[in-house]
Amino acid sequence: MKKWYQERYFARRDWLLENLNRLEISPLQGLILLLIDYYQEGRQVVTMDNLATQCHCTLEEIDAAIDDLCKMDYLVISSKNRKVYFDISGVFEDKPKLEVSRDLFEVFEGEFGRPLSQKETMAVSQWQSRYDSKTVVKALREAVIQDKISVSYIDRILENWSKNGKV
Repeated sequence: MKKWYQERYFARRDWLLENLNRLEISPLQGLILLLIDYYQEGRQVVTMDNLATQCHCTLEEIDAAIDDLCKMDYLVISSKNRKVYFDISGVFEDKPKLEVSRDLFEVFEGEFGRPLSQKETMAVSQWQSRYDSKTVVKALREAVIQDKISVSYIDRILENWSKNGKV
């Protein structure tokens, strides 16, 4: 059974615009949600570069806004079969937002779509000792968005952030 916001007659973008204040999101976050909905309706690929270009923002600003939307459970980013999916249905849900605490290893296994190898487990353990979990998950998300899901790529992201003082 379809939810009320999935019905054909429901104007999702109109609802978003009418409820921006109630959602307590910034104008940039609202624009990002509108663009994601627009791109997905037209079966266009949602990328960080497209969002940055359309919003006249830097990739860092887009990443921070997306990170906040994910924390509010308004946006869920996932990957399957090497494709990235953006789900904004959390915006329309009236349920209270629950904090989901998942083990970092479970998060990686979920994104990789399989159990971690011993080498991957060791890498995640090392990252856990050097960085906070939010930073590691943010690096994983960046790898997923760039469609380069590998331990070595995530390690390079974390090293670059550390080198550039972003961690």
